[in-house]
Order: sequence, then C-alpha cells, then structure tokens
Amino acid sequence: LIGPSLDVLETPISESSSDLGTRSFGGDPFWVGEMSRAYITGVHQGSNSRVATVAKHFPGNGGADRPAEEEVATVRKSLDQLNRIDLVPFFAVTGDAPTPEATTDALLASHIRYQGFQENIRATTRPVSFDPQALSQLMSLTPLTTWRQSGGLVISDNLGSRAVRNFFELTGQDYEARRVALNACQAGNDLVYWGDMSNEIDPDSNTTTIRTLEF
Repeated sequence: LIGPSLDVLETPISESSSDLGTRSFGGDPFWVGEMSRAYITGVHQGSNSRVATVAKHFPGNGGADRPAEEEVATVRKSLDQLNRIDLVPFFAVTGDAPTPEATTDALLASHIRYQGFQENIRATTRPVSFDPQALSQLMSLTPLTTWRQSGGLVISDNLGSRAVRNFFELTGQDYEARRVALNACQAGNDLVYWGDMSNEIDPDSNTTTIRTLEF
C-alpha cells in the first residue's frame, strides 16, 4: 500500500492545486503521527500482516510550493526545521513506533527539493530521491537508523512521473530511463517505483523496461 501520507499540512490553501486536502491528517505533527500509527496498525491487523505500508512523502511535503506530481516541488526548510515538524510523524512510525504493527514497512522518498537544508538559504538539494548526501543525512537520524537496521526499506517515488521528466529536461538533460534508475539507486533507495519509464531512445515502454533492468 503506497500510503498513508504523513505530511504535516503547513498552511491549508483549498483553492490551490498543491493543497494536500484530505490526503493529510492535519497540521499538528504529534496528531499526524498518532493517526498515522493507528492507520498503519489497522492495515497490518486487517490484512493479518499481508499488506505492507509505504509511508509518504518522506521527508515531508506539507510546505511544498507546487503539486509534487507535475513538477519537482521546493520546500524552504532546514534539516533542523524538518526534524522538529515534518519528520515527527515519520519518527512515530519508524524507530519511535510503540509496536511492530504500528511500524511502517517502508518510506517513499519524495521528488522534493529542500532549500536551506544545511542552513544556507541559497543552497537547494536535488530531489531527495536522487540526492545521496541529503538522503544519507536524513537516514542517519537515530529513529530512522534503528528502523533501517531492523529491515525498514526506502523506496523512490515514481521514476516515470511528469515531475521527474520535467526536472531532467530543466537541467538540460533528456529523460533517459537507465540514467534515472541508476541515479535513484545510487542515492540510496532500496527499491524503485517503476512507473511509465518510456523514453525517446527506445521504440516502446516494454523495450525500455527490459533494457533498463539489464543495465
């Protein structure tokens, strides 16, 4: 199950296409964590632990400036700010989870950039799903480290999304499935979410899939 969403909704803007709406449990990090634990516990109990949960959009999409599905969004927060607000629900269902049933099986690494991540407001990370340094720093935080050591997985968001395609085009590179998948693996993702990976150098999406897996 790709969910639930653990994003802490910073400022509800119902008329904006980037507003998370009912995809978010709310704007209080504590209660987002509590409800996320209850949700994940329910999924595990209701499925007799046969359904895995993939909590998203790690490390937090609540302050994004645009819809993350269409374009790589930017969140203007430092790691310290994320630690105090956006990451709280993720800690609640990983290393700080009270029971195995309340513990998520995986996290979905988002295609979101963070401006001021290292306290320098002029510096912006790559999308976290493609940024080895940023993702490594996040996973070194104690609750996430203990969860990872116990078997927790990190999964990239959809590598074939419009947001990823636009990002590579804006950086002056053509979308090439093999390079995109390689970047995601090198960033530290354990698994990659394989969407429509078709590109111009292959005759069809099936060929792209086979060639990328072989690569």
